[in-house]
Amino acid sequence: MRRELTFILLCFAASSVFGKDSSPSFKLNTTSSQFLLDGDPFTYIAGEIHYFRIPHLKWDDRLKRVRALGFNAITVPVPWNFHQLFQDDDPLWSGDHDLVKFIKTANTNGLYTILRVGPYISAEWDNGGLPWWLIRSGKISKFRSSDAAYMTEVTQWFKHLLPKIAPLLRKNAGPVLMIQIEHLYGLLGICDQVYMLDLANLVREHLGNDVVLFTLDAPVVQFMRCGTLPNVLPTIEITPTNVDGTVANWFNLQKAFMQGAPAVASQFIINPYKMWGNNVTDRYVNSVIIQTAKTAFALNASISFHMTHGGTTFGFWNGAVEPYPVTTSYDSFAPISESGDVNELYIDIRGWILSIPGWSYPPTPVPANLPRTAYPTVELTVFDTISGFILGVNPECWATKETPRTAEYIRDGYGYVYYNTSIIECGQLYIPTFSDNAYVFLNQNFVGALYKQFNSIHNNTIDVQGCLDQFNSLEIIVEITGRPHNYYPDMSRGIQGNVYMHNITLENWESCVVPIDTYEVSMVEENYEKLQKHIEENFDLEKSKSAVTTNPSVFIGNLHISGAPADTFLDTRGWGKGVVTINQYNIGRYWASVGPQQTLFVPSEFLHKGTNLIMFYEFEGATTACTTTSCTAKFTNVPIFDY
Repeated sequence: MRRELTFILLCFAASSVFGKDSSPSFKLNTTSSQFLLDGDPFTYIAGEIHYFRIPHLKWDDRLKRVRALGFNAITVPVPWNFHQLFQDDDPLWSGDHDLVKFIKTANTNGLYTILRVGPYISAEWDNGGLPWWLIRSGKISKFRSSDAAYMTEVTQWFKHLLPKIAPLLRKNAGPVLMIQIEHLYGLLGICDQVYMLDLANLVREHLGNDVVLFTLDAPVVQFMRCGTLPNVLPTIEITPTNVDGTVANWFNLQKAFMQGAPAVASQFIINPYKMWGNNVTDRYVNSVIIQTAKTAFALNASISFHMTHGGTTFGFWNGAVEPYPVTTSYDSFAPISESGDVNELYIDIRGWILSIPGWSYPPTPVPANLPRTAYPTVELTVFDTISGFILGVNPECWATKETPRTAEYIRDGYGYVYYNTSIIECGQLYIPTFSDNAYVFLNQNFVGALYKQFNSIHNNTIDVQGCLDQFNSLEIIVEITGRPHNYYPDMSRGIQGNVYMHNITLENWESCVVPIDTYEVSMVEENYEKLQKHIEENFDLEKSKSAVTTNPSVFIGNLHISGAPADTFLDTRGWGKGVVTINQYNIGRYWASVGPQQTLFVPSEFLHKGTNLIMFYEFEGATTACTTTSCTAKFTNVPIFDY
């Protein structure tokens, strides 16, 4: 008994001496207005980085570069739509979708994780991360609210996601420190506190009542009133400023919404992202970025640089700020470039952190840049017209009497939707409502393009002429350029109502999925000779070749690599607008005629030794990239933007 009592007294004495519980934990101490990591005061300097914009084999390289800045944490959003492509599917968690592996890789490199679970994340990502099939469901009347049907879907998603996070929490000796619910919710203006409380309770149900939850809003009173919750840490988004007192005022407002809250800028926006047709002219000056960071840190604030590494929005995942779609490149002038290089801003941030007295996470050595090359020019030949290609791959279609079906109705969430019907007479074609760009063809000949809204362009009528004295094929291909990521999810994509010719409703439509993302490479090899014969028998080949600069077409060519592949950039200058796949990897959209992005990043992981198949899906007609008989795909080892 005496021995047991002695042991208890010793433990008490040790506790009195050290004054803390040093077991793994992450807590919010409102008495001292600070975070406690394993019982010790903790401040973070984090960098936002998106695993879904980086090939998974490059995760370790990019995270090493983040750690080499002297950061001790990363901020990571989770896009629901990236993981769960269809409503009835189980979410994807492997390869580029392996969130757990990404978090563990960050931990291996000495970085804690701050997780943004949404379900809305913004991130300049299609629909802000919300799945397209929520739009398809007529049961859901409101997104980002306490609507019962919407919350049922969110609950199911969190049942998949949150159990994967629980073992990674700091209290379980993992690297995940805290969890953000929603994103800039106050800006939306709904002020649905029931919804926000439902999200908080869902997270606590899976992760425990002791998990640190936080919200993020702009430091504006009305936004924070709508976007914050009692007992949930309010944090703010800030931008670089050189106006005295501004940073302190922002944090004072943040703290006014929770007594004893530490100062936290969960997003420190250090530079703008790029959009098609909207040249960036408002970049922040590096010195102002550094001065703002210094000021915040002097106020004992934790901050997260947004973005530290932007990466690439491969495929059709980009969002939009109407009327501008976000570019494929998400470089965002970040300190770690799209291809992983470090730049002047990186050096400036790292230099500042090196100068912080007693910082417990000093910068580590900067990794060497990865190999990059400019491959030889590849000659491309016409594979088929765009509409011929679509029909040749036997797309899945829905037949309807009067109204063409939306993309969501036919379960085509991203990319393009193909419509066709037969007409007897030509004339003025009128499509009252569609999203986003519509390409019109008559008997597989390109008529012209319509734009729902781009810059100052808005047109929904086009003169269709050249009908034969028989039934004529009218084809419309609608591009989904990216659903708005920043406010309410927009209406569904594709054609959203009746289509008229001479004010007469056109009937008997087929609405079809365009299989660019799912088109098998083997189908090109197996069908190439057959399709070439089909073209020769059914088209004037010389006329077709002479029109490659104006007719939307599919072009193919082979890149031959003799050794180990290296990263590269595909130069799209001289092309019009479309999508490129290499070895069936969708490396993204290009719009060289509009800019500012002129090159597409091609990571080495998408290439292999030997023959690599390149396919250009050109929708608006190539220009100087083509002659009357062929086109060229050029490569460079540097990115090119024309801002």
